[in-house]
Amino acid sequence: MRMHKLRNRLAGAATIGIAAAAVTMTLGAGAAFASNPPDPAQGVAPHFYNGNADQVIRGAGSDTSFFLEQRISDLYTGAGLYGCTLNNAAGQTLYNTSDPASASSNFEFYCQANANTATADTADNWDKTEVFQGTSLIGSTAGQEQLCATLTSPQSVDYARAAKPPLSPTSGGCSTESPLGFAKDGLPGLDFPTINPSVWGTAPGSSPYAGVNGGVIGPVAEGWLPGDPTGGPYDGTAFTGLSNVDNGAGANSTAYRIWCATGTTRITDWGQLTNLGPKLEVVDVTTTASSNTVTLSAGAPEGTTFPSAIVGTDAVTGPGIPAGTTVSANGGSSLTLSQNGTTSSSSATLTVTTASTLAEGSGIAIGMPIRVVGVSTAAGIEATWASFAESGVSGGGCSAPSANTNAAPNPNPATGGGPVSGSNPAHILLQNNASQIADYAVNDFPNDPVDQAVEIGTSLYYESNGVYNTNPFAAAAKVTNGSTSISYTADKLSVNGETPTVPNLLTNAYPTAFTLSNIYRTDTVRASTAGFLNWICDANDAFTKGTDNQTGINFDTELQTLITGTFGFARLTDASVSPADGGTPADNIAAPNTTCASGTVPDGTLTQGNGTPGVTAVALAQS
Repeated sequence: MRMHKLRNRLAGAATIGIAAAAVTMTLGAGAAFASNPPDPAQGVAPHFYNGNADQVIRGAGSDTSFFLEQRISDLYTGAGLYGCTLNNAAGQTLYNTSDPASASSNFEFYCQANANTATADTADNWDKTEVFQGTSLIGSTAGQEQLCATLTSPQSVDYARAAKPPLSPTSGGCSTESPLGFAKDGLPGLDFPTINPSVWGTAPGSSPYAGVNGGVIGPVAEGWLPGDPTGGPYDGTAFTGLSNVDNGAGANSTAYRIWCATGTTRITDWGQLTNLGPKLEVVDVTTTASSNTVTLSAGAPEGTTFPSAIVGTDAVTGPGIPAGTTVSANGGSSLTLSQNGTTSSSSATLTVTTASTLAEGSGIAIGMPIRVVGVSTAAGIEATWASFAESGVSGGGCSAPSANTNAAPNPNPATGGGPVSGSNPAHILLQNNASQIADYAVNDFPNDPVDQAVEIGTSLYYESNGVYNTNPFAAAAKVTNGSTSISYTADKLSVNGETPTVPNLLTNAYPTAFTLSNIYRTDTVRASTAGFLNWICDANDAFTKGTDNQTGINFDTELQTLITGTFGFARLTDASVSPADGGTPADNIAAPNTTCASGTVPDGTLTQGNGTPGVTAVALAQS
């Protein structure tokens, strides 16, 4: 028989020695009890009710789940409106932060015994717990560090919102962390193929992009190459997918070479992703009238030799090249053509039609830099992307782990420019907020919409699939010219050929699938916290939630709508099943579906309202 997580996992963590069986009481669908319901059993899983009203619990951590959990917190707190009847005669205070440490028979409970009204909801937040989401230190790492007291928090933290597994004690976590995964998400890469900088004009002479096609630049992520008409058609290959297993995987993969590589194998130019043939664009070529020899000009992005993919009989077109011209021989540093050129140039762009295409990542550079956009290292998604990009490589460039190894700085010499340095740091964004790419672009190129468009259009970013699907602002970036602005929505890249559908996320077929968890400490978890986390995990399975008297809808239906509809995640519950891979997708970070559903944890100890461990079980029953 399948074991229910909510009766066992937190039951073990929050056992207080009361052996009474759990009593499940519910409101009927849309109707109140004909008579007043009795008080629920005290101190037993999954609710751990104890009559100690107005406990305050606080979550901290991940930005990815913050807004969702804020809504869940409001829903649970609102359920307390119809909880127990307060025992005002006992001197109930607004916030109870210290509990009597006397014998259990003398507890001064703050809910009146057997005083429920006919509309009382004893299935949900009967103890009137108030739930808050902390914002002082954002990120999965910071949340866990606050929970484990390895990072100072201005207020106590009862559980950590996390988009990554528990941290090890050597990384700021603690050995008693235990996750309850309540939703599944994925992490697609993003690019901007719909941004066509040429619609904003020509890059000015001072622009770092002025040398690319004379500053007339099309949508590079869509496959535009120098020499192509900016309105299409394009000879290049649109960049629509990213892999950490292509080209032999490991350090040869496209993902590793973009985000982690620091040597000559690093992918730095958009042509390496899009100039794949069979029509190869070769830029900055020196041609000479009445000569059939062409060479690469000094400083050409391809280097000093022509690509080996160009061989004899390949057709060649370009300025000053007669019709019907082919390659006679590729001598490395020069090409011998079948006919003499008719004009001289040191910046010609030639199109060579080859017999086959090149692998992604092995294309011919065009002089258009790739902008890797950094993400705060406190974010769980940043750790996930670093692990994905570096999969199969030990001690590589992202092994910190950090996906910001190759993050780009301000490219404009007039406002900062130059390489990454103390005076021109890399652009590091919030997690899940593509709009900030535009904030940087506007600051880098004020009153210059063309270069803003180039900066955004050459950027690569990644963010939560759920956020992307449900927050249009966070999925787009604006180019601004005075009072005029146009918003461009980023495109999701496939990852290892997979898209972030719900089935792919739940089965971990999507390589960057991850689990959104609430992590608690088995040694300090409070009854109020355990009850709330169990309430999120249960799918009307271990117990049946009541009806929300404000909407007439069952609370579990409202939870489902919030998680899957409003915020676009795949819900995990105590009824979820394990993915066939055992819970680890291609990014090598565990993403199980069943932390809410199966297994138990070692017996823990409930703590007082102030979160201090080490007091007796009798006193702890109040919290």
